[in-house]
Amino acid sequence: MLPYAERRYSGDDITNEAVFDRERDHYIIASVGWQGYRRVQQNLLHIDLIGGKVWIQRDGTEDGIADELEVAGVPKHDIVLAFHTAEDRSLLPEYAIA
Repeated sequence: MLPYAERRYSGDDITNEAVFDRERDHYIIASVGWQGYRRVQQNLLHIDLIGGKVWIQRDGTEDGIADELEVAGVPKHDIVLAFHTAEDRSLLPEYAIA
């Protein structure tokens, strides 16, 4: 996740900040700053470790963090796409429902 914290946005005064709570297993990359006169404060990524699974709460990346997790060795059956409803997750059997 840390490479996302190092990304910069051209033409905007926006930075990414890593907000990690390792004690409670919450990991967020937040984008903050200004885009012209508009204030930006949003979560680019939010991942929690719950019950031995990787819960992707928010994925605002272009390519999707789930694929990167799989390449890093996390099996799909240990990844929960929590930004989808449980019903929608059941339609993606290669990923964990919960």
